[in-house]
Amino acid sequence: MNCLLKLAAAAMLAAGAGAAGAQAHVADADRCLSITSNPDLAIQYCTRAIESGRFAGADLARLHYGRGVEWAAKADFDRAIADYDAAIRLSPDFADAYYNRGNAWANKGEPDRAIADYGAAIRLNPKDSAPYVGRAIELTLKGEYARAIADYETTLRANPKSDVAYFGRGRAYFYSGDYLRAIADFEQALKLDSNAYTPIWVYLARKRVGAPTAEQDLDADTRSFRSGAWPSTLIVFFLGRTDAASVFAAATDPDPKLQSENRCEANFYLAHWHLLRREQEKALPLLREAESSCPKNIIEYEGAVAELRRLQQR
Repeated sequence: MNCLLKLAAAAMLAAGAGAAGAQAHVADADRCLSITSNPDLAIQYCTRAIESGRFAGADLARLHYGRGVEWAAKADFDRAIADYDAAIRLSPDFADAYYNRGNAWANKGEPDRAIADYGAAIRLNPKDSAPYVGRAIELTLKGEYARAIADYETTLRANPKSDVAYFGRGRAYFYSGDYLRAIADFEQALKLDSNAYTPIWVYLARKRVGAPTAEQDLDADTRSFRSGAWPSTLIVFFLGRTDAASVFAAATDPDPKLQSENRCEANFYLAHWHLLRREQEKALPLLREAESSCPKNIIEYEGAVAELRRLQQR
């Protein structure tokens, strides 16, 4: 969607610039809105176009939006928000700017602001399912599971094959204690997108209802994913074939970002292993570490927040 928007916007800018002396600025704007997979270079062109003074109104809004997308790609969410702010001031009906600003707030761990921006994007473009999913994730973080489920259902009405919506709704059911519906949604998500993580959630939900074949099913569902790469050791742990120390050892990675994510996942899923055994005192420190150290944009952070909330309510 962003690529198409960039290309269309570039064409509009080029058409509107007119004067021959503006050709360099038009070229900068075109590159700002069309370069992909190179945020630093795109930001340079966006900045030159913005600072040229040649663009105004909706055209300038698109340039700020384009630069905001690139700042977000670099995980510089404060600068991204500043550019989305500028885009919205210049073009108040810019639905994608609200949506992307919502994503930036979500990545900063500010669900209320994210929810407000997703709501604005929905009002401006109710047929776009992406803001519904974004809002559902943030509502889940706040423990508003019924509202989150409603947003996922809106997405599924528009796109019945959305594995993301089935998986998200399944998590909302899971956190609210409706494990049978969670199982059904996780199984549907797995049919639509075979991956290493959804089978783990199917397993956890099955264990919560005492399914006698949970390990057998996990074994069958994950055979193609147990190649040695993460999270295969985690799966092997749930199958009873290794120990927690091996899980933490396997979570190490030379890439600090990947190691942070792997460690987060190890803490979260090992906490669940203890919860399944009613060992809350052992699960709590793992969940607290996951809550404090997990990146805000991965589901294990959402899960840690939900499980800690659930334990506090008991």
